[in-house]
Amino acid sequence: MTMETENQEGEKEALIANTNIVTHCIYKNDLARLIKSFEDETDPYKETIAELINERDDNGKLPLDLAACLGRLEICRELLKRGANIASISENGYSPLHYAAAWGHSEVLKLLVTAGANVQQKNVHGECPRNTAARYNKKECVNFLDWAGARTSLLQFIKHCQDFVTDADKGPGRLTKDEKQLIVLSCKEKTEWLEVTSSPTTEELLSHKKALENIVAPIFLKLSQS
Repeated sequence: MTMETENQEGEKEALIANTNIVTHCIYKNDLARLIKSFEDETDPYKETIAELINERDDNGKLPLDLAACLGRLEICRELLKRGANIASISENGYSPLHYAAAWGHSEVLKLLVTAGANVQQKNVHGECPRNTAARYNKKECVNFLDWAGARTSLLQFIKHCQDFVTDADKGPGRLTKDEKQLIVLSCKEKTEWLEVTSSPTTEELLSHKKALENIVAPIFLKLSQS
């Protein structure tokens, strides 16, 4: 079943039922038609396409969610380029990462994570995307999300340590000069390691986070007891 819209030449353009031009292009895997909607000044969808890419369907899915489900890598890339909201989640807490993980689309996962998707986002069942991948036995996705989670965890802990030093500077100054220098230099070393290491393993990422924790833990403990 299709629905029709009139194009500039007065001809009828058939869309899949219950779709708009964005979701129609996703189902058809028609990247060229999607791009035309954005770039062709005579296209009948030119004025509304920017809004449609962040419009949820009757099932609560965004176009990016749908594209992730179907593994439409290049369409996902185009949607992100055109302003698709990667941070938007459904009422039940599902993100595009959850959908890509459930269907085993590891290349889509990599694209979304590189674009800044939250690997720690939990749905109403308490599942992060890694848990969803594991539940559906998508081993390649599990492995990648383990890696992405380890990298995110290291980055977050580095920032936590840096913020700790900044907050201490604003307060009574309970950090000694040597303690402050130790934390700053340790964070700098871990940041530089991330920058120069092109393909760190999950184990390496976890090891570097553990090493940083071991360095700062005595300082944090001392301050918590003071």
